[in-house]
Amino acid sequence: MKPIMNALKATYYFFAGDAILLVAVLLAFGLATLLAHVSAPNVLVAVIFIALIVGGLTLTLGRELRGRKRGG
Repeated sequence: MKPIMNALKATYYFFAGDAILLVAVLLAFGLATLLAHVSAPNVLVAVIFIALIVGGLTLTLGRELRGRKRGG
């Protein structure tokens, strides 16, 4: 049972460790699902999905770099 709990905790910490990334992923999946149900072209769905994920990663990385101390 302990390995299962450890795996669940690791998964939770991976996805919820950064709120910006979590929101970006949830938004990307939600919007992609919505667009797929209204018969949007697959290329459009893929481009929007990837753009939202990359946008979330970019925002997270930018925040991390701004928070890093410079110098010694």
